[in-house]
Amino acid sequence: MCGQCGIILGKKRRTRKELEALGNMFTSLLQYNERRGRDATGIYIADKNGIGKILKAPISAIHLTESSKYQEAIRSINNKTVTLIGHTRWKTVGTPMVNGNNHPIATERCVGTHNGTIMNHNDLFHEFGWQRTGQVDSEAIFRCADDCIDKRGRLDMGEFSEKLKKFLGTMSFILHNRQEPTMVYIGIGNMPLSLRYNSKLRCLCYSSELMPLVMAGKGYRGWHLQTQSPMTLFRFDIADLMRRDSVPMIFNL
Repeated sequence: MCGQCGIILGKKRRTRKELEALGNMFTSLLQYNERRGRDATGIYIADKNGIGKILKAPISAIHLTESSKYQEAIRSINNKTVTLIGHTRWKTVGTPMVNGNNHPIATERCVGTHNGTIMNHNDLFHEFGWQRTGQVDSEAIFRCADDCIDKRGRLDMGEFSEKLKKFLGTMSFILHNRQEPTMVYIGIGNMPLSLRYNSKLRCLCYSSELMPLVMAGKGYRGWHLQTQSPMTLFRFDIADLMRRDSVPMIFNL
């Protein structure tokens, strides 16, 4: 059991006050998700230029969010920021003392987080010949995504979905392809993930549990729960977060 949480920022010119409020909301989401995993915590802040900042450590969410490095990262949020991705880890495969095993996980093209367990990860790395930098099973998802990015730099959702059929286990995940900086992919599989949208803030918030979304967003009205079909891969574009592409996401349970 791990916690995933974050905010996708729709296209909007925001005041410094609003940006600070969104940063505080993200911090609250991380802290509320701490109970889902205290072995490690990590964040990824991505912008429209495909540049992102990862901060992660084998410590709880409370300890990470109180650190000066985290506070500096949150203060860097601006009108180029696309998404804030967070993860609280309950260790399964791979020691959290090796930071490469902690989330967000970065590959050559993608950054993402995962909640679940890929039972056949060793077989997948062997079959596809993927380079492996850590021990964690989750890395297989993002190596697979790297393989499915076309010549234009876009993730081929159909090809990705087809390759995921070989995966055995449990998963929901968030994925950001740095070559598509204004897109965020969300795979809702057989692990929980709740989404809420606020039209005034033009942001989509997500969390492994609904409660953190309610508590972190209680200072604002106008939240709408987004009911999404399970076993589906979604692509969100910050230009219009209410429109999304999707394909079935079928894998072995």
